[in-house]
Amino acid sequence: MGKAETTKQAIIEKAAVIFNKNGYQRTSMSTLTRALGLTKGAIYGNFADKDELAVEAFRYSFQQVHARISGALRPHQGALAKLRVLAGSFLEVYEETVQGGGCPILNTAVDSDDAHPLLFQEVRRALAAWEREIVRLVELGKSTGEIRLDADAGLFAANFIALVEGGILLAKTLCEKRYLEHSVAGINLFIRQMLEVDE
Repeated sequence: MGKAETTKQAIIEKAAVIFNKNGYQRTSMSTLTRALGLTKGAIYGNFADKDELAVEAFRYSFQQVHARISGALRPHQGALAKLRVLAGSFLEVYEETVQGGGCPILNTAVDSDDAHPLLFQEVRRALAAWEREIVRLVELGKSTGEIRLDADAGLFAANFIALVEGGILLAKTLCEKRYLEHSVAGINLFIRQMLEVDE
């Protein structure tokens, strides 16, 4: 990676935290220049405008979350193990998530809805990718006999995402991690209901 690319990547990484904590609407170019220690010209030399930087920053934030969770899943075999680890991984990264301003998907979805179509599309893509991965794991579990054939993968995926995001929202807002713990416990109950044979 050359110097120009290194500089651009550094801007994206720092801006990702700023956008996630402040939101797109409240993050002005002046806020970015002060926080990044750069001039507007330096930022505009790498990005067409604030919109482009916001999209790149969100992509980076989502990729970071995805990489951490993928790393947690990698050592585990079987759909059930992966689904349980996937749920538990949000507890593992909770403190880091809070320090970074909260879940970037949740924050950006709320901030960009009706206000920033390009950013909102990125959030929709991220949620769709997350849903597809959960559905894939459930279908894998069906094919290996771990999960009942009549289990509704789409229903489970929707509930999984809603419980995680709702749990993070409550935990961060009320400063009580137990709300996310309750959400993960709820996901594990759903997993048990899908089992081919009770454990």
